[in-house]
Amino acid sequence: MMIELTRRQSLCLRYLCRQDSYSTVAELARHLDVSERTIRSDLKAIDAYVREHGGRLLRVPGTGILLADGQARRTRLLASLDGASVGVLKREERTATAAMLLLVRPITTFELIARACNVSRQTIIGQFDAIDAFFESRGVEVRREQGIGSYLSGDELAIRRCFVWLVTNDPERMQARDTALRELPATVLKEACALVERIERMQGMEFTDPEALRLPLAYTLCRIGENHLLAREAASTNVLDRELLSQDDPYLSALLGLLEADISEQRERFFAASLVLAQRTTGVGRMHRIETGEPDEATLISRDLIAALHELHVIDEGAVQHLIDGLTTHLRAAIYRCRNDIQVENELSQQVMVPIALLYDFTRKEMRRAEQRYGVCLNDAEIAYIAMYLDTIYESSIRDTVALSVLFVCAFGLASSSILMTRLSHALAECEVYGPMTEAEAIAFMRGHDVDLVISTSDCHFGSVPVLTVDPLLSQAELEKVKSRIMQLSYSKMCSCFLRSYSTTVQDRDDVHYVRDFVEPRDIQVNVACSNWRHAIRLAAGPLLERGLIEERYVERMVSAVEDFGPYMVLTPQTAYVHAGVNDGTHANCASVLVLSESIPFGPHHEKQVRCIVVLGIHDKEHSFLLGLAPIFEREETISCLERPQIDVATVLGLHD
Repeated sequence: MMIELTRRQSLCLRYLCRQDSYSTVAELARHLDVSERTIRSDLKAIDAYVREHGGRLLRVPGTGILLADGQARRTRLLASLDGASVGVLKREERTATAAMLLLVRPITTFELIARACNVSRQTIIGQFDAIDAFFESRGVEVRREQGIGSYLSGDELAIRRCFVWLVTNDPERMQARDTALRELPATVLKEACALVERIERMQGMEFTDPEALRLPLAYTLCRIGENHLLAREAASTNVLDRELLSQDDPYLSALLGLLEADISEQRERFFAASLVLAQRTTGVGRMHRIETGEPDEATLISRDLIAALHELHVIDEGAVQHLIDGLTTHLRAAIYRCRNDIQVENELSQQVMVPIALLYDFTRKEMRRAEQRYGVCLNDAEIAYIAMYLDTIYESSIRDTVALSVLFVCAFGLASSSILMTRLSHALAECEVYGPMTEAEAIAFMRGHDVDLVISTSDCHFGSVPVLTVDPLLSQAELEKVKSRIMQLSYSKMCSCFLRSYSTTVQDRDDVHYVRDFVEPRDIQVNVACSNWRHAIRLAAGPLLERGLIEERYVERMVSAVEDFGPYMVLTPQTAYVHAGVNDGTHANCASVLVLSESIPFGPHHEKQVRCIVVLGIHDKEHSFLLGLAPIFEREETISCLERPQIDVATVLGLHD
């Protein structure tokens, strides 16, 4: 039986075919805009497909994935993918494919687009209004000549920005990238790849998403080669702030000098430089580093953010100075992008807002203050990067405070206990570990010590302390289970610590907050019977959906977020806070609450128990319902109240922090 790949798996294999070095799972996940878990699952099918076609896929732990075949084999693999049935593209993918063909080809016909999308010519004709609208909204016109085909007309800068949007910001950018890679000349793609590598060496850092730079650079080189040049005024007004040159910026001067070997026109070098400056890197490169002098806005904002963290927990700035320096440098680059109108969107805000939801909302709130104080308005993608810095700084500072206390209980003797503890030593490296003990010894120990988790080789119960039962010889699957539970408990403990500190800080400044301050009575449901977490999310979202505050796709994105990221939404005991992104179909800041009659397992693997679902409709960064509601539901009084059979809507509305 021949193995068939999904479209995403085909795109992943195409990417690997173009790489001469190892690609990490994280890099593949960023490239395809999916979770790392999804990539690991896809690699099984990809590996089988490669072996079926006589190739080898090397997977080296800690290094990455590489096709271990020569160029001839890779070419045959790509040919097999080209010949495979790709199925019918969905409507949005067809729009992205058609737009890319119009951008890359001088003349494009309905028949060509139809073949690329595997649909009929009539289907493309019927959809062309959407394609026209895409270009019209960006100042570009699609013109048609009877018997010849369609082509683009408009300002050259606007045309190039259409291309950049498709491969960096468009929801179907993976389809657009795949089309571009098929259509752009191989020689130009190779030249752009070499150019990106030279830039990375010059700045001493790698780009986070190199494809997002390679493709626009390749397209730029193509347009120059076809004599489609930028208007003279573009170099100084629309592309890059010339004023920067007067500051004698050594990095920009070096960058423009490097580009000169491939691009002779100065205004075209400015445009290429703007593409480079809009990209993010895997760390702090040589750009945006400044020496001594008066503190700039980035330094001041960085100090404000660290001061805000200080209010939640003591920050040993000396121990995390390298992170603070990285934060300041990123802020400097982000402010530069903002001031020069070269901000870029990406999927990072969607990925960050779930696993580090509290620090993400905290960052958005603090950056709103920076906007008012310094006039700096950064988009959500920039804020997501800042949130990751703050989360790392906070977690580094609080690690000792939230270290888990783990107790081993074993009934199989010293030898099996030693094997178990040795095999778990790496997973428990940052925990305080006690034991092994018998059940009786464990009960006596817990009278005088707080324990967060018991790991046992037999079924046992210790009141409210969670127990994880494992085989004493510890298979790989059970080792992963232990790691997952440790990670979840650590995250929950950190969230509780954050919320207690945040609640205390807010109460020092503001009045007490009630649930009724954030949720309307008609958006609260109590004593609802439901055993499935997916159904529970849909029930909880029902009132907001009925009133048109959110769309159906927002609900589905919430469910998908849990499937992709696991039970990170359970920020406080027994309560899950589910939400999607600002662009996923929400029309207002809103919230709803569902209190279940019984606790249910939550997450793709039923990792946690929840009694309450809070749906957050996030429409803009002006409000943070999460930071308002989570301190309320974190309180022990609230947790106990939610378990009462007689709870009513009025009681929920009256809960407070």
